[in-house]
Amino acid sequence: MKQRQAGGRRGVMNLLVSIHDVMPTTLAKSRRIFERLNAAGLSPVTLLVVPGKDWRCCDLDQLRAMVDAGAQLAGHGWTHQAGQLRGLRHRLHSALISRRAGEHLALSRREILKLMLRNHRWFAKNGLPEPGLYVPPAWAMGPVSRELLDRLPFRQYETLAGVYHSTCRRFDYLPVVGFEADTAFRAVAVGALNRLNRIGARVGQRPLRLAIHPDDFELKLADDLVQMIEVGGRALGYGALAPDW
Repeated sequence: MKQRQAGGRRGVMNLLVSIHDVMPTTLAKSRRIFERLNAAGLSPVTLLVVPGKDWRCCDLDQLRAMVDAGAQLAGHGWTHQAGQLRGLRHRLHSALISRRAGEHLALSRREILKLMLRNHRWFAKNGLPEPGLYVPPAWAMGPVSRELLDRLPFRQYETLAGVYHSTCRRFDYLPVVGFEADTAFRAVAVGALNRLNRIGARVGQRPLRLAIHPDDFELKLADDLVQMIEVGGRALGYGALAPDW
């Protein structure tokens, strides 16, 4: 499917739906959100899994049950926690966007590549489907070139600007809406960006990325998120963006 075939029929929005930060401590909320999205007809849903946590057998069983119910999996960092703020760029990113979530930004290029390979191996080790998509925490890839990404086992990489396809070396610029706003300032800023990106998706006839975090229904943009789910759309898997899959 080409990037511009996104408007859907009769004005229906094409959506790339994802649940971020899936880990043992968020698993119950993530599963409830997954079930809510399925009930609204927004499937497939991509689960962004954080492997480097204390995953018990019962947690893995819940993850497998969601896969059996149609969920798709993506790699999402290792711990989703930056051990330190490294340099001015990371400090600005932390203050404006990620706080301590920009895990890659605290690491060297070599450390990032090792983390991503470790992430990919975790899925097969635990009897889970191999993820084709990798999303760095806070969408911040860090100092890794596309040439290096081409050598890794993932086929797609999502950053704040869009999705890179390593198999055909193409980047799709795709708008995104998110709802992780726990302060009044963030609610105003994120809400305004969401409105602009929704307009951009319709005008540019591109898929809109609907990114949901486990606590979003308890935060200040919860009503906006509920409204988006009620309006609905045509959910796509990320593989639909790449004609060679």
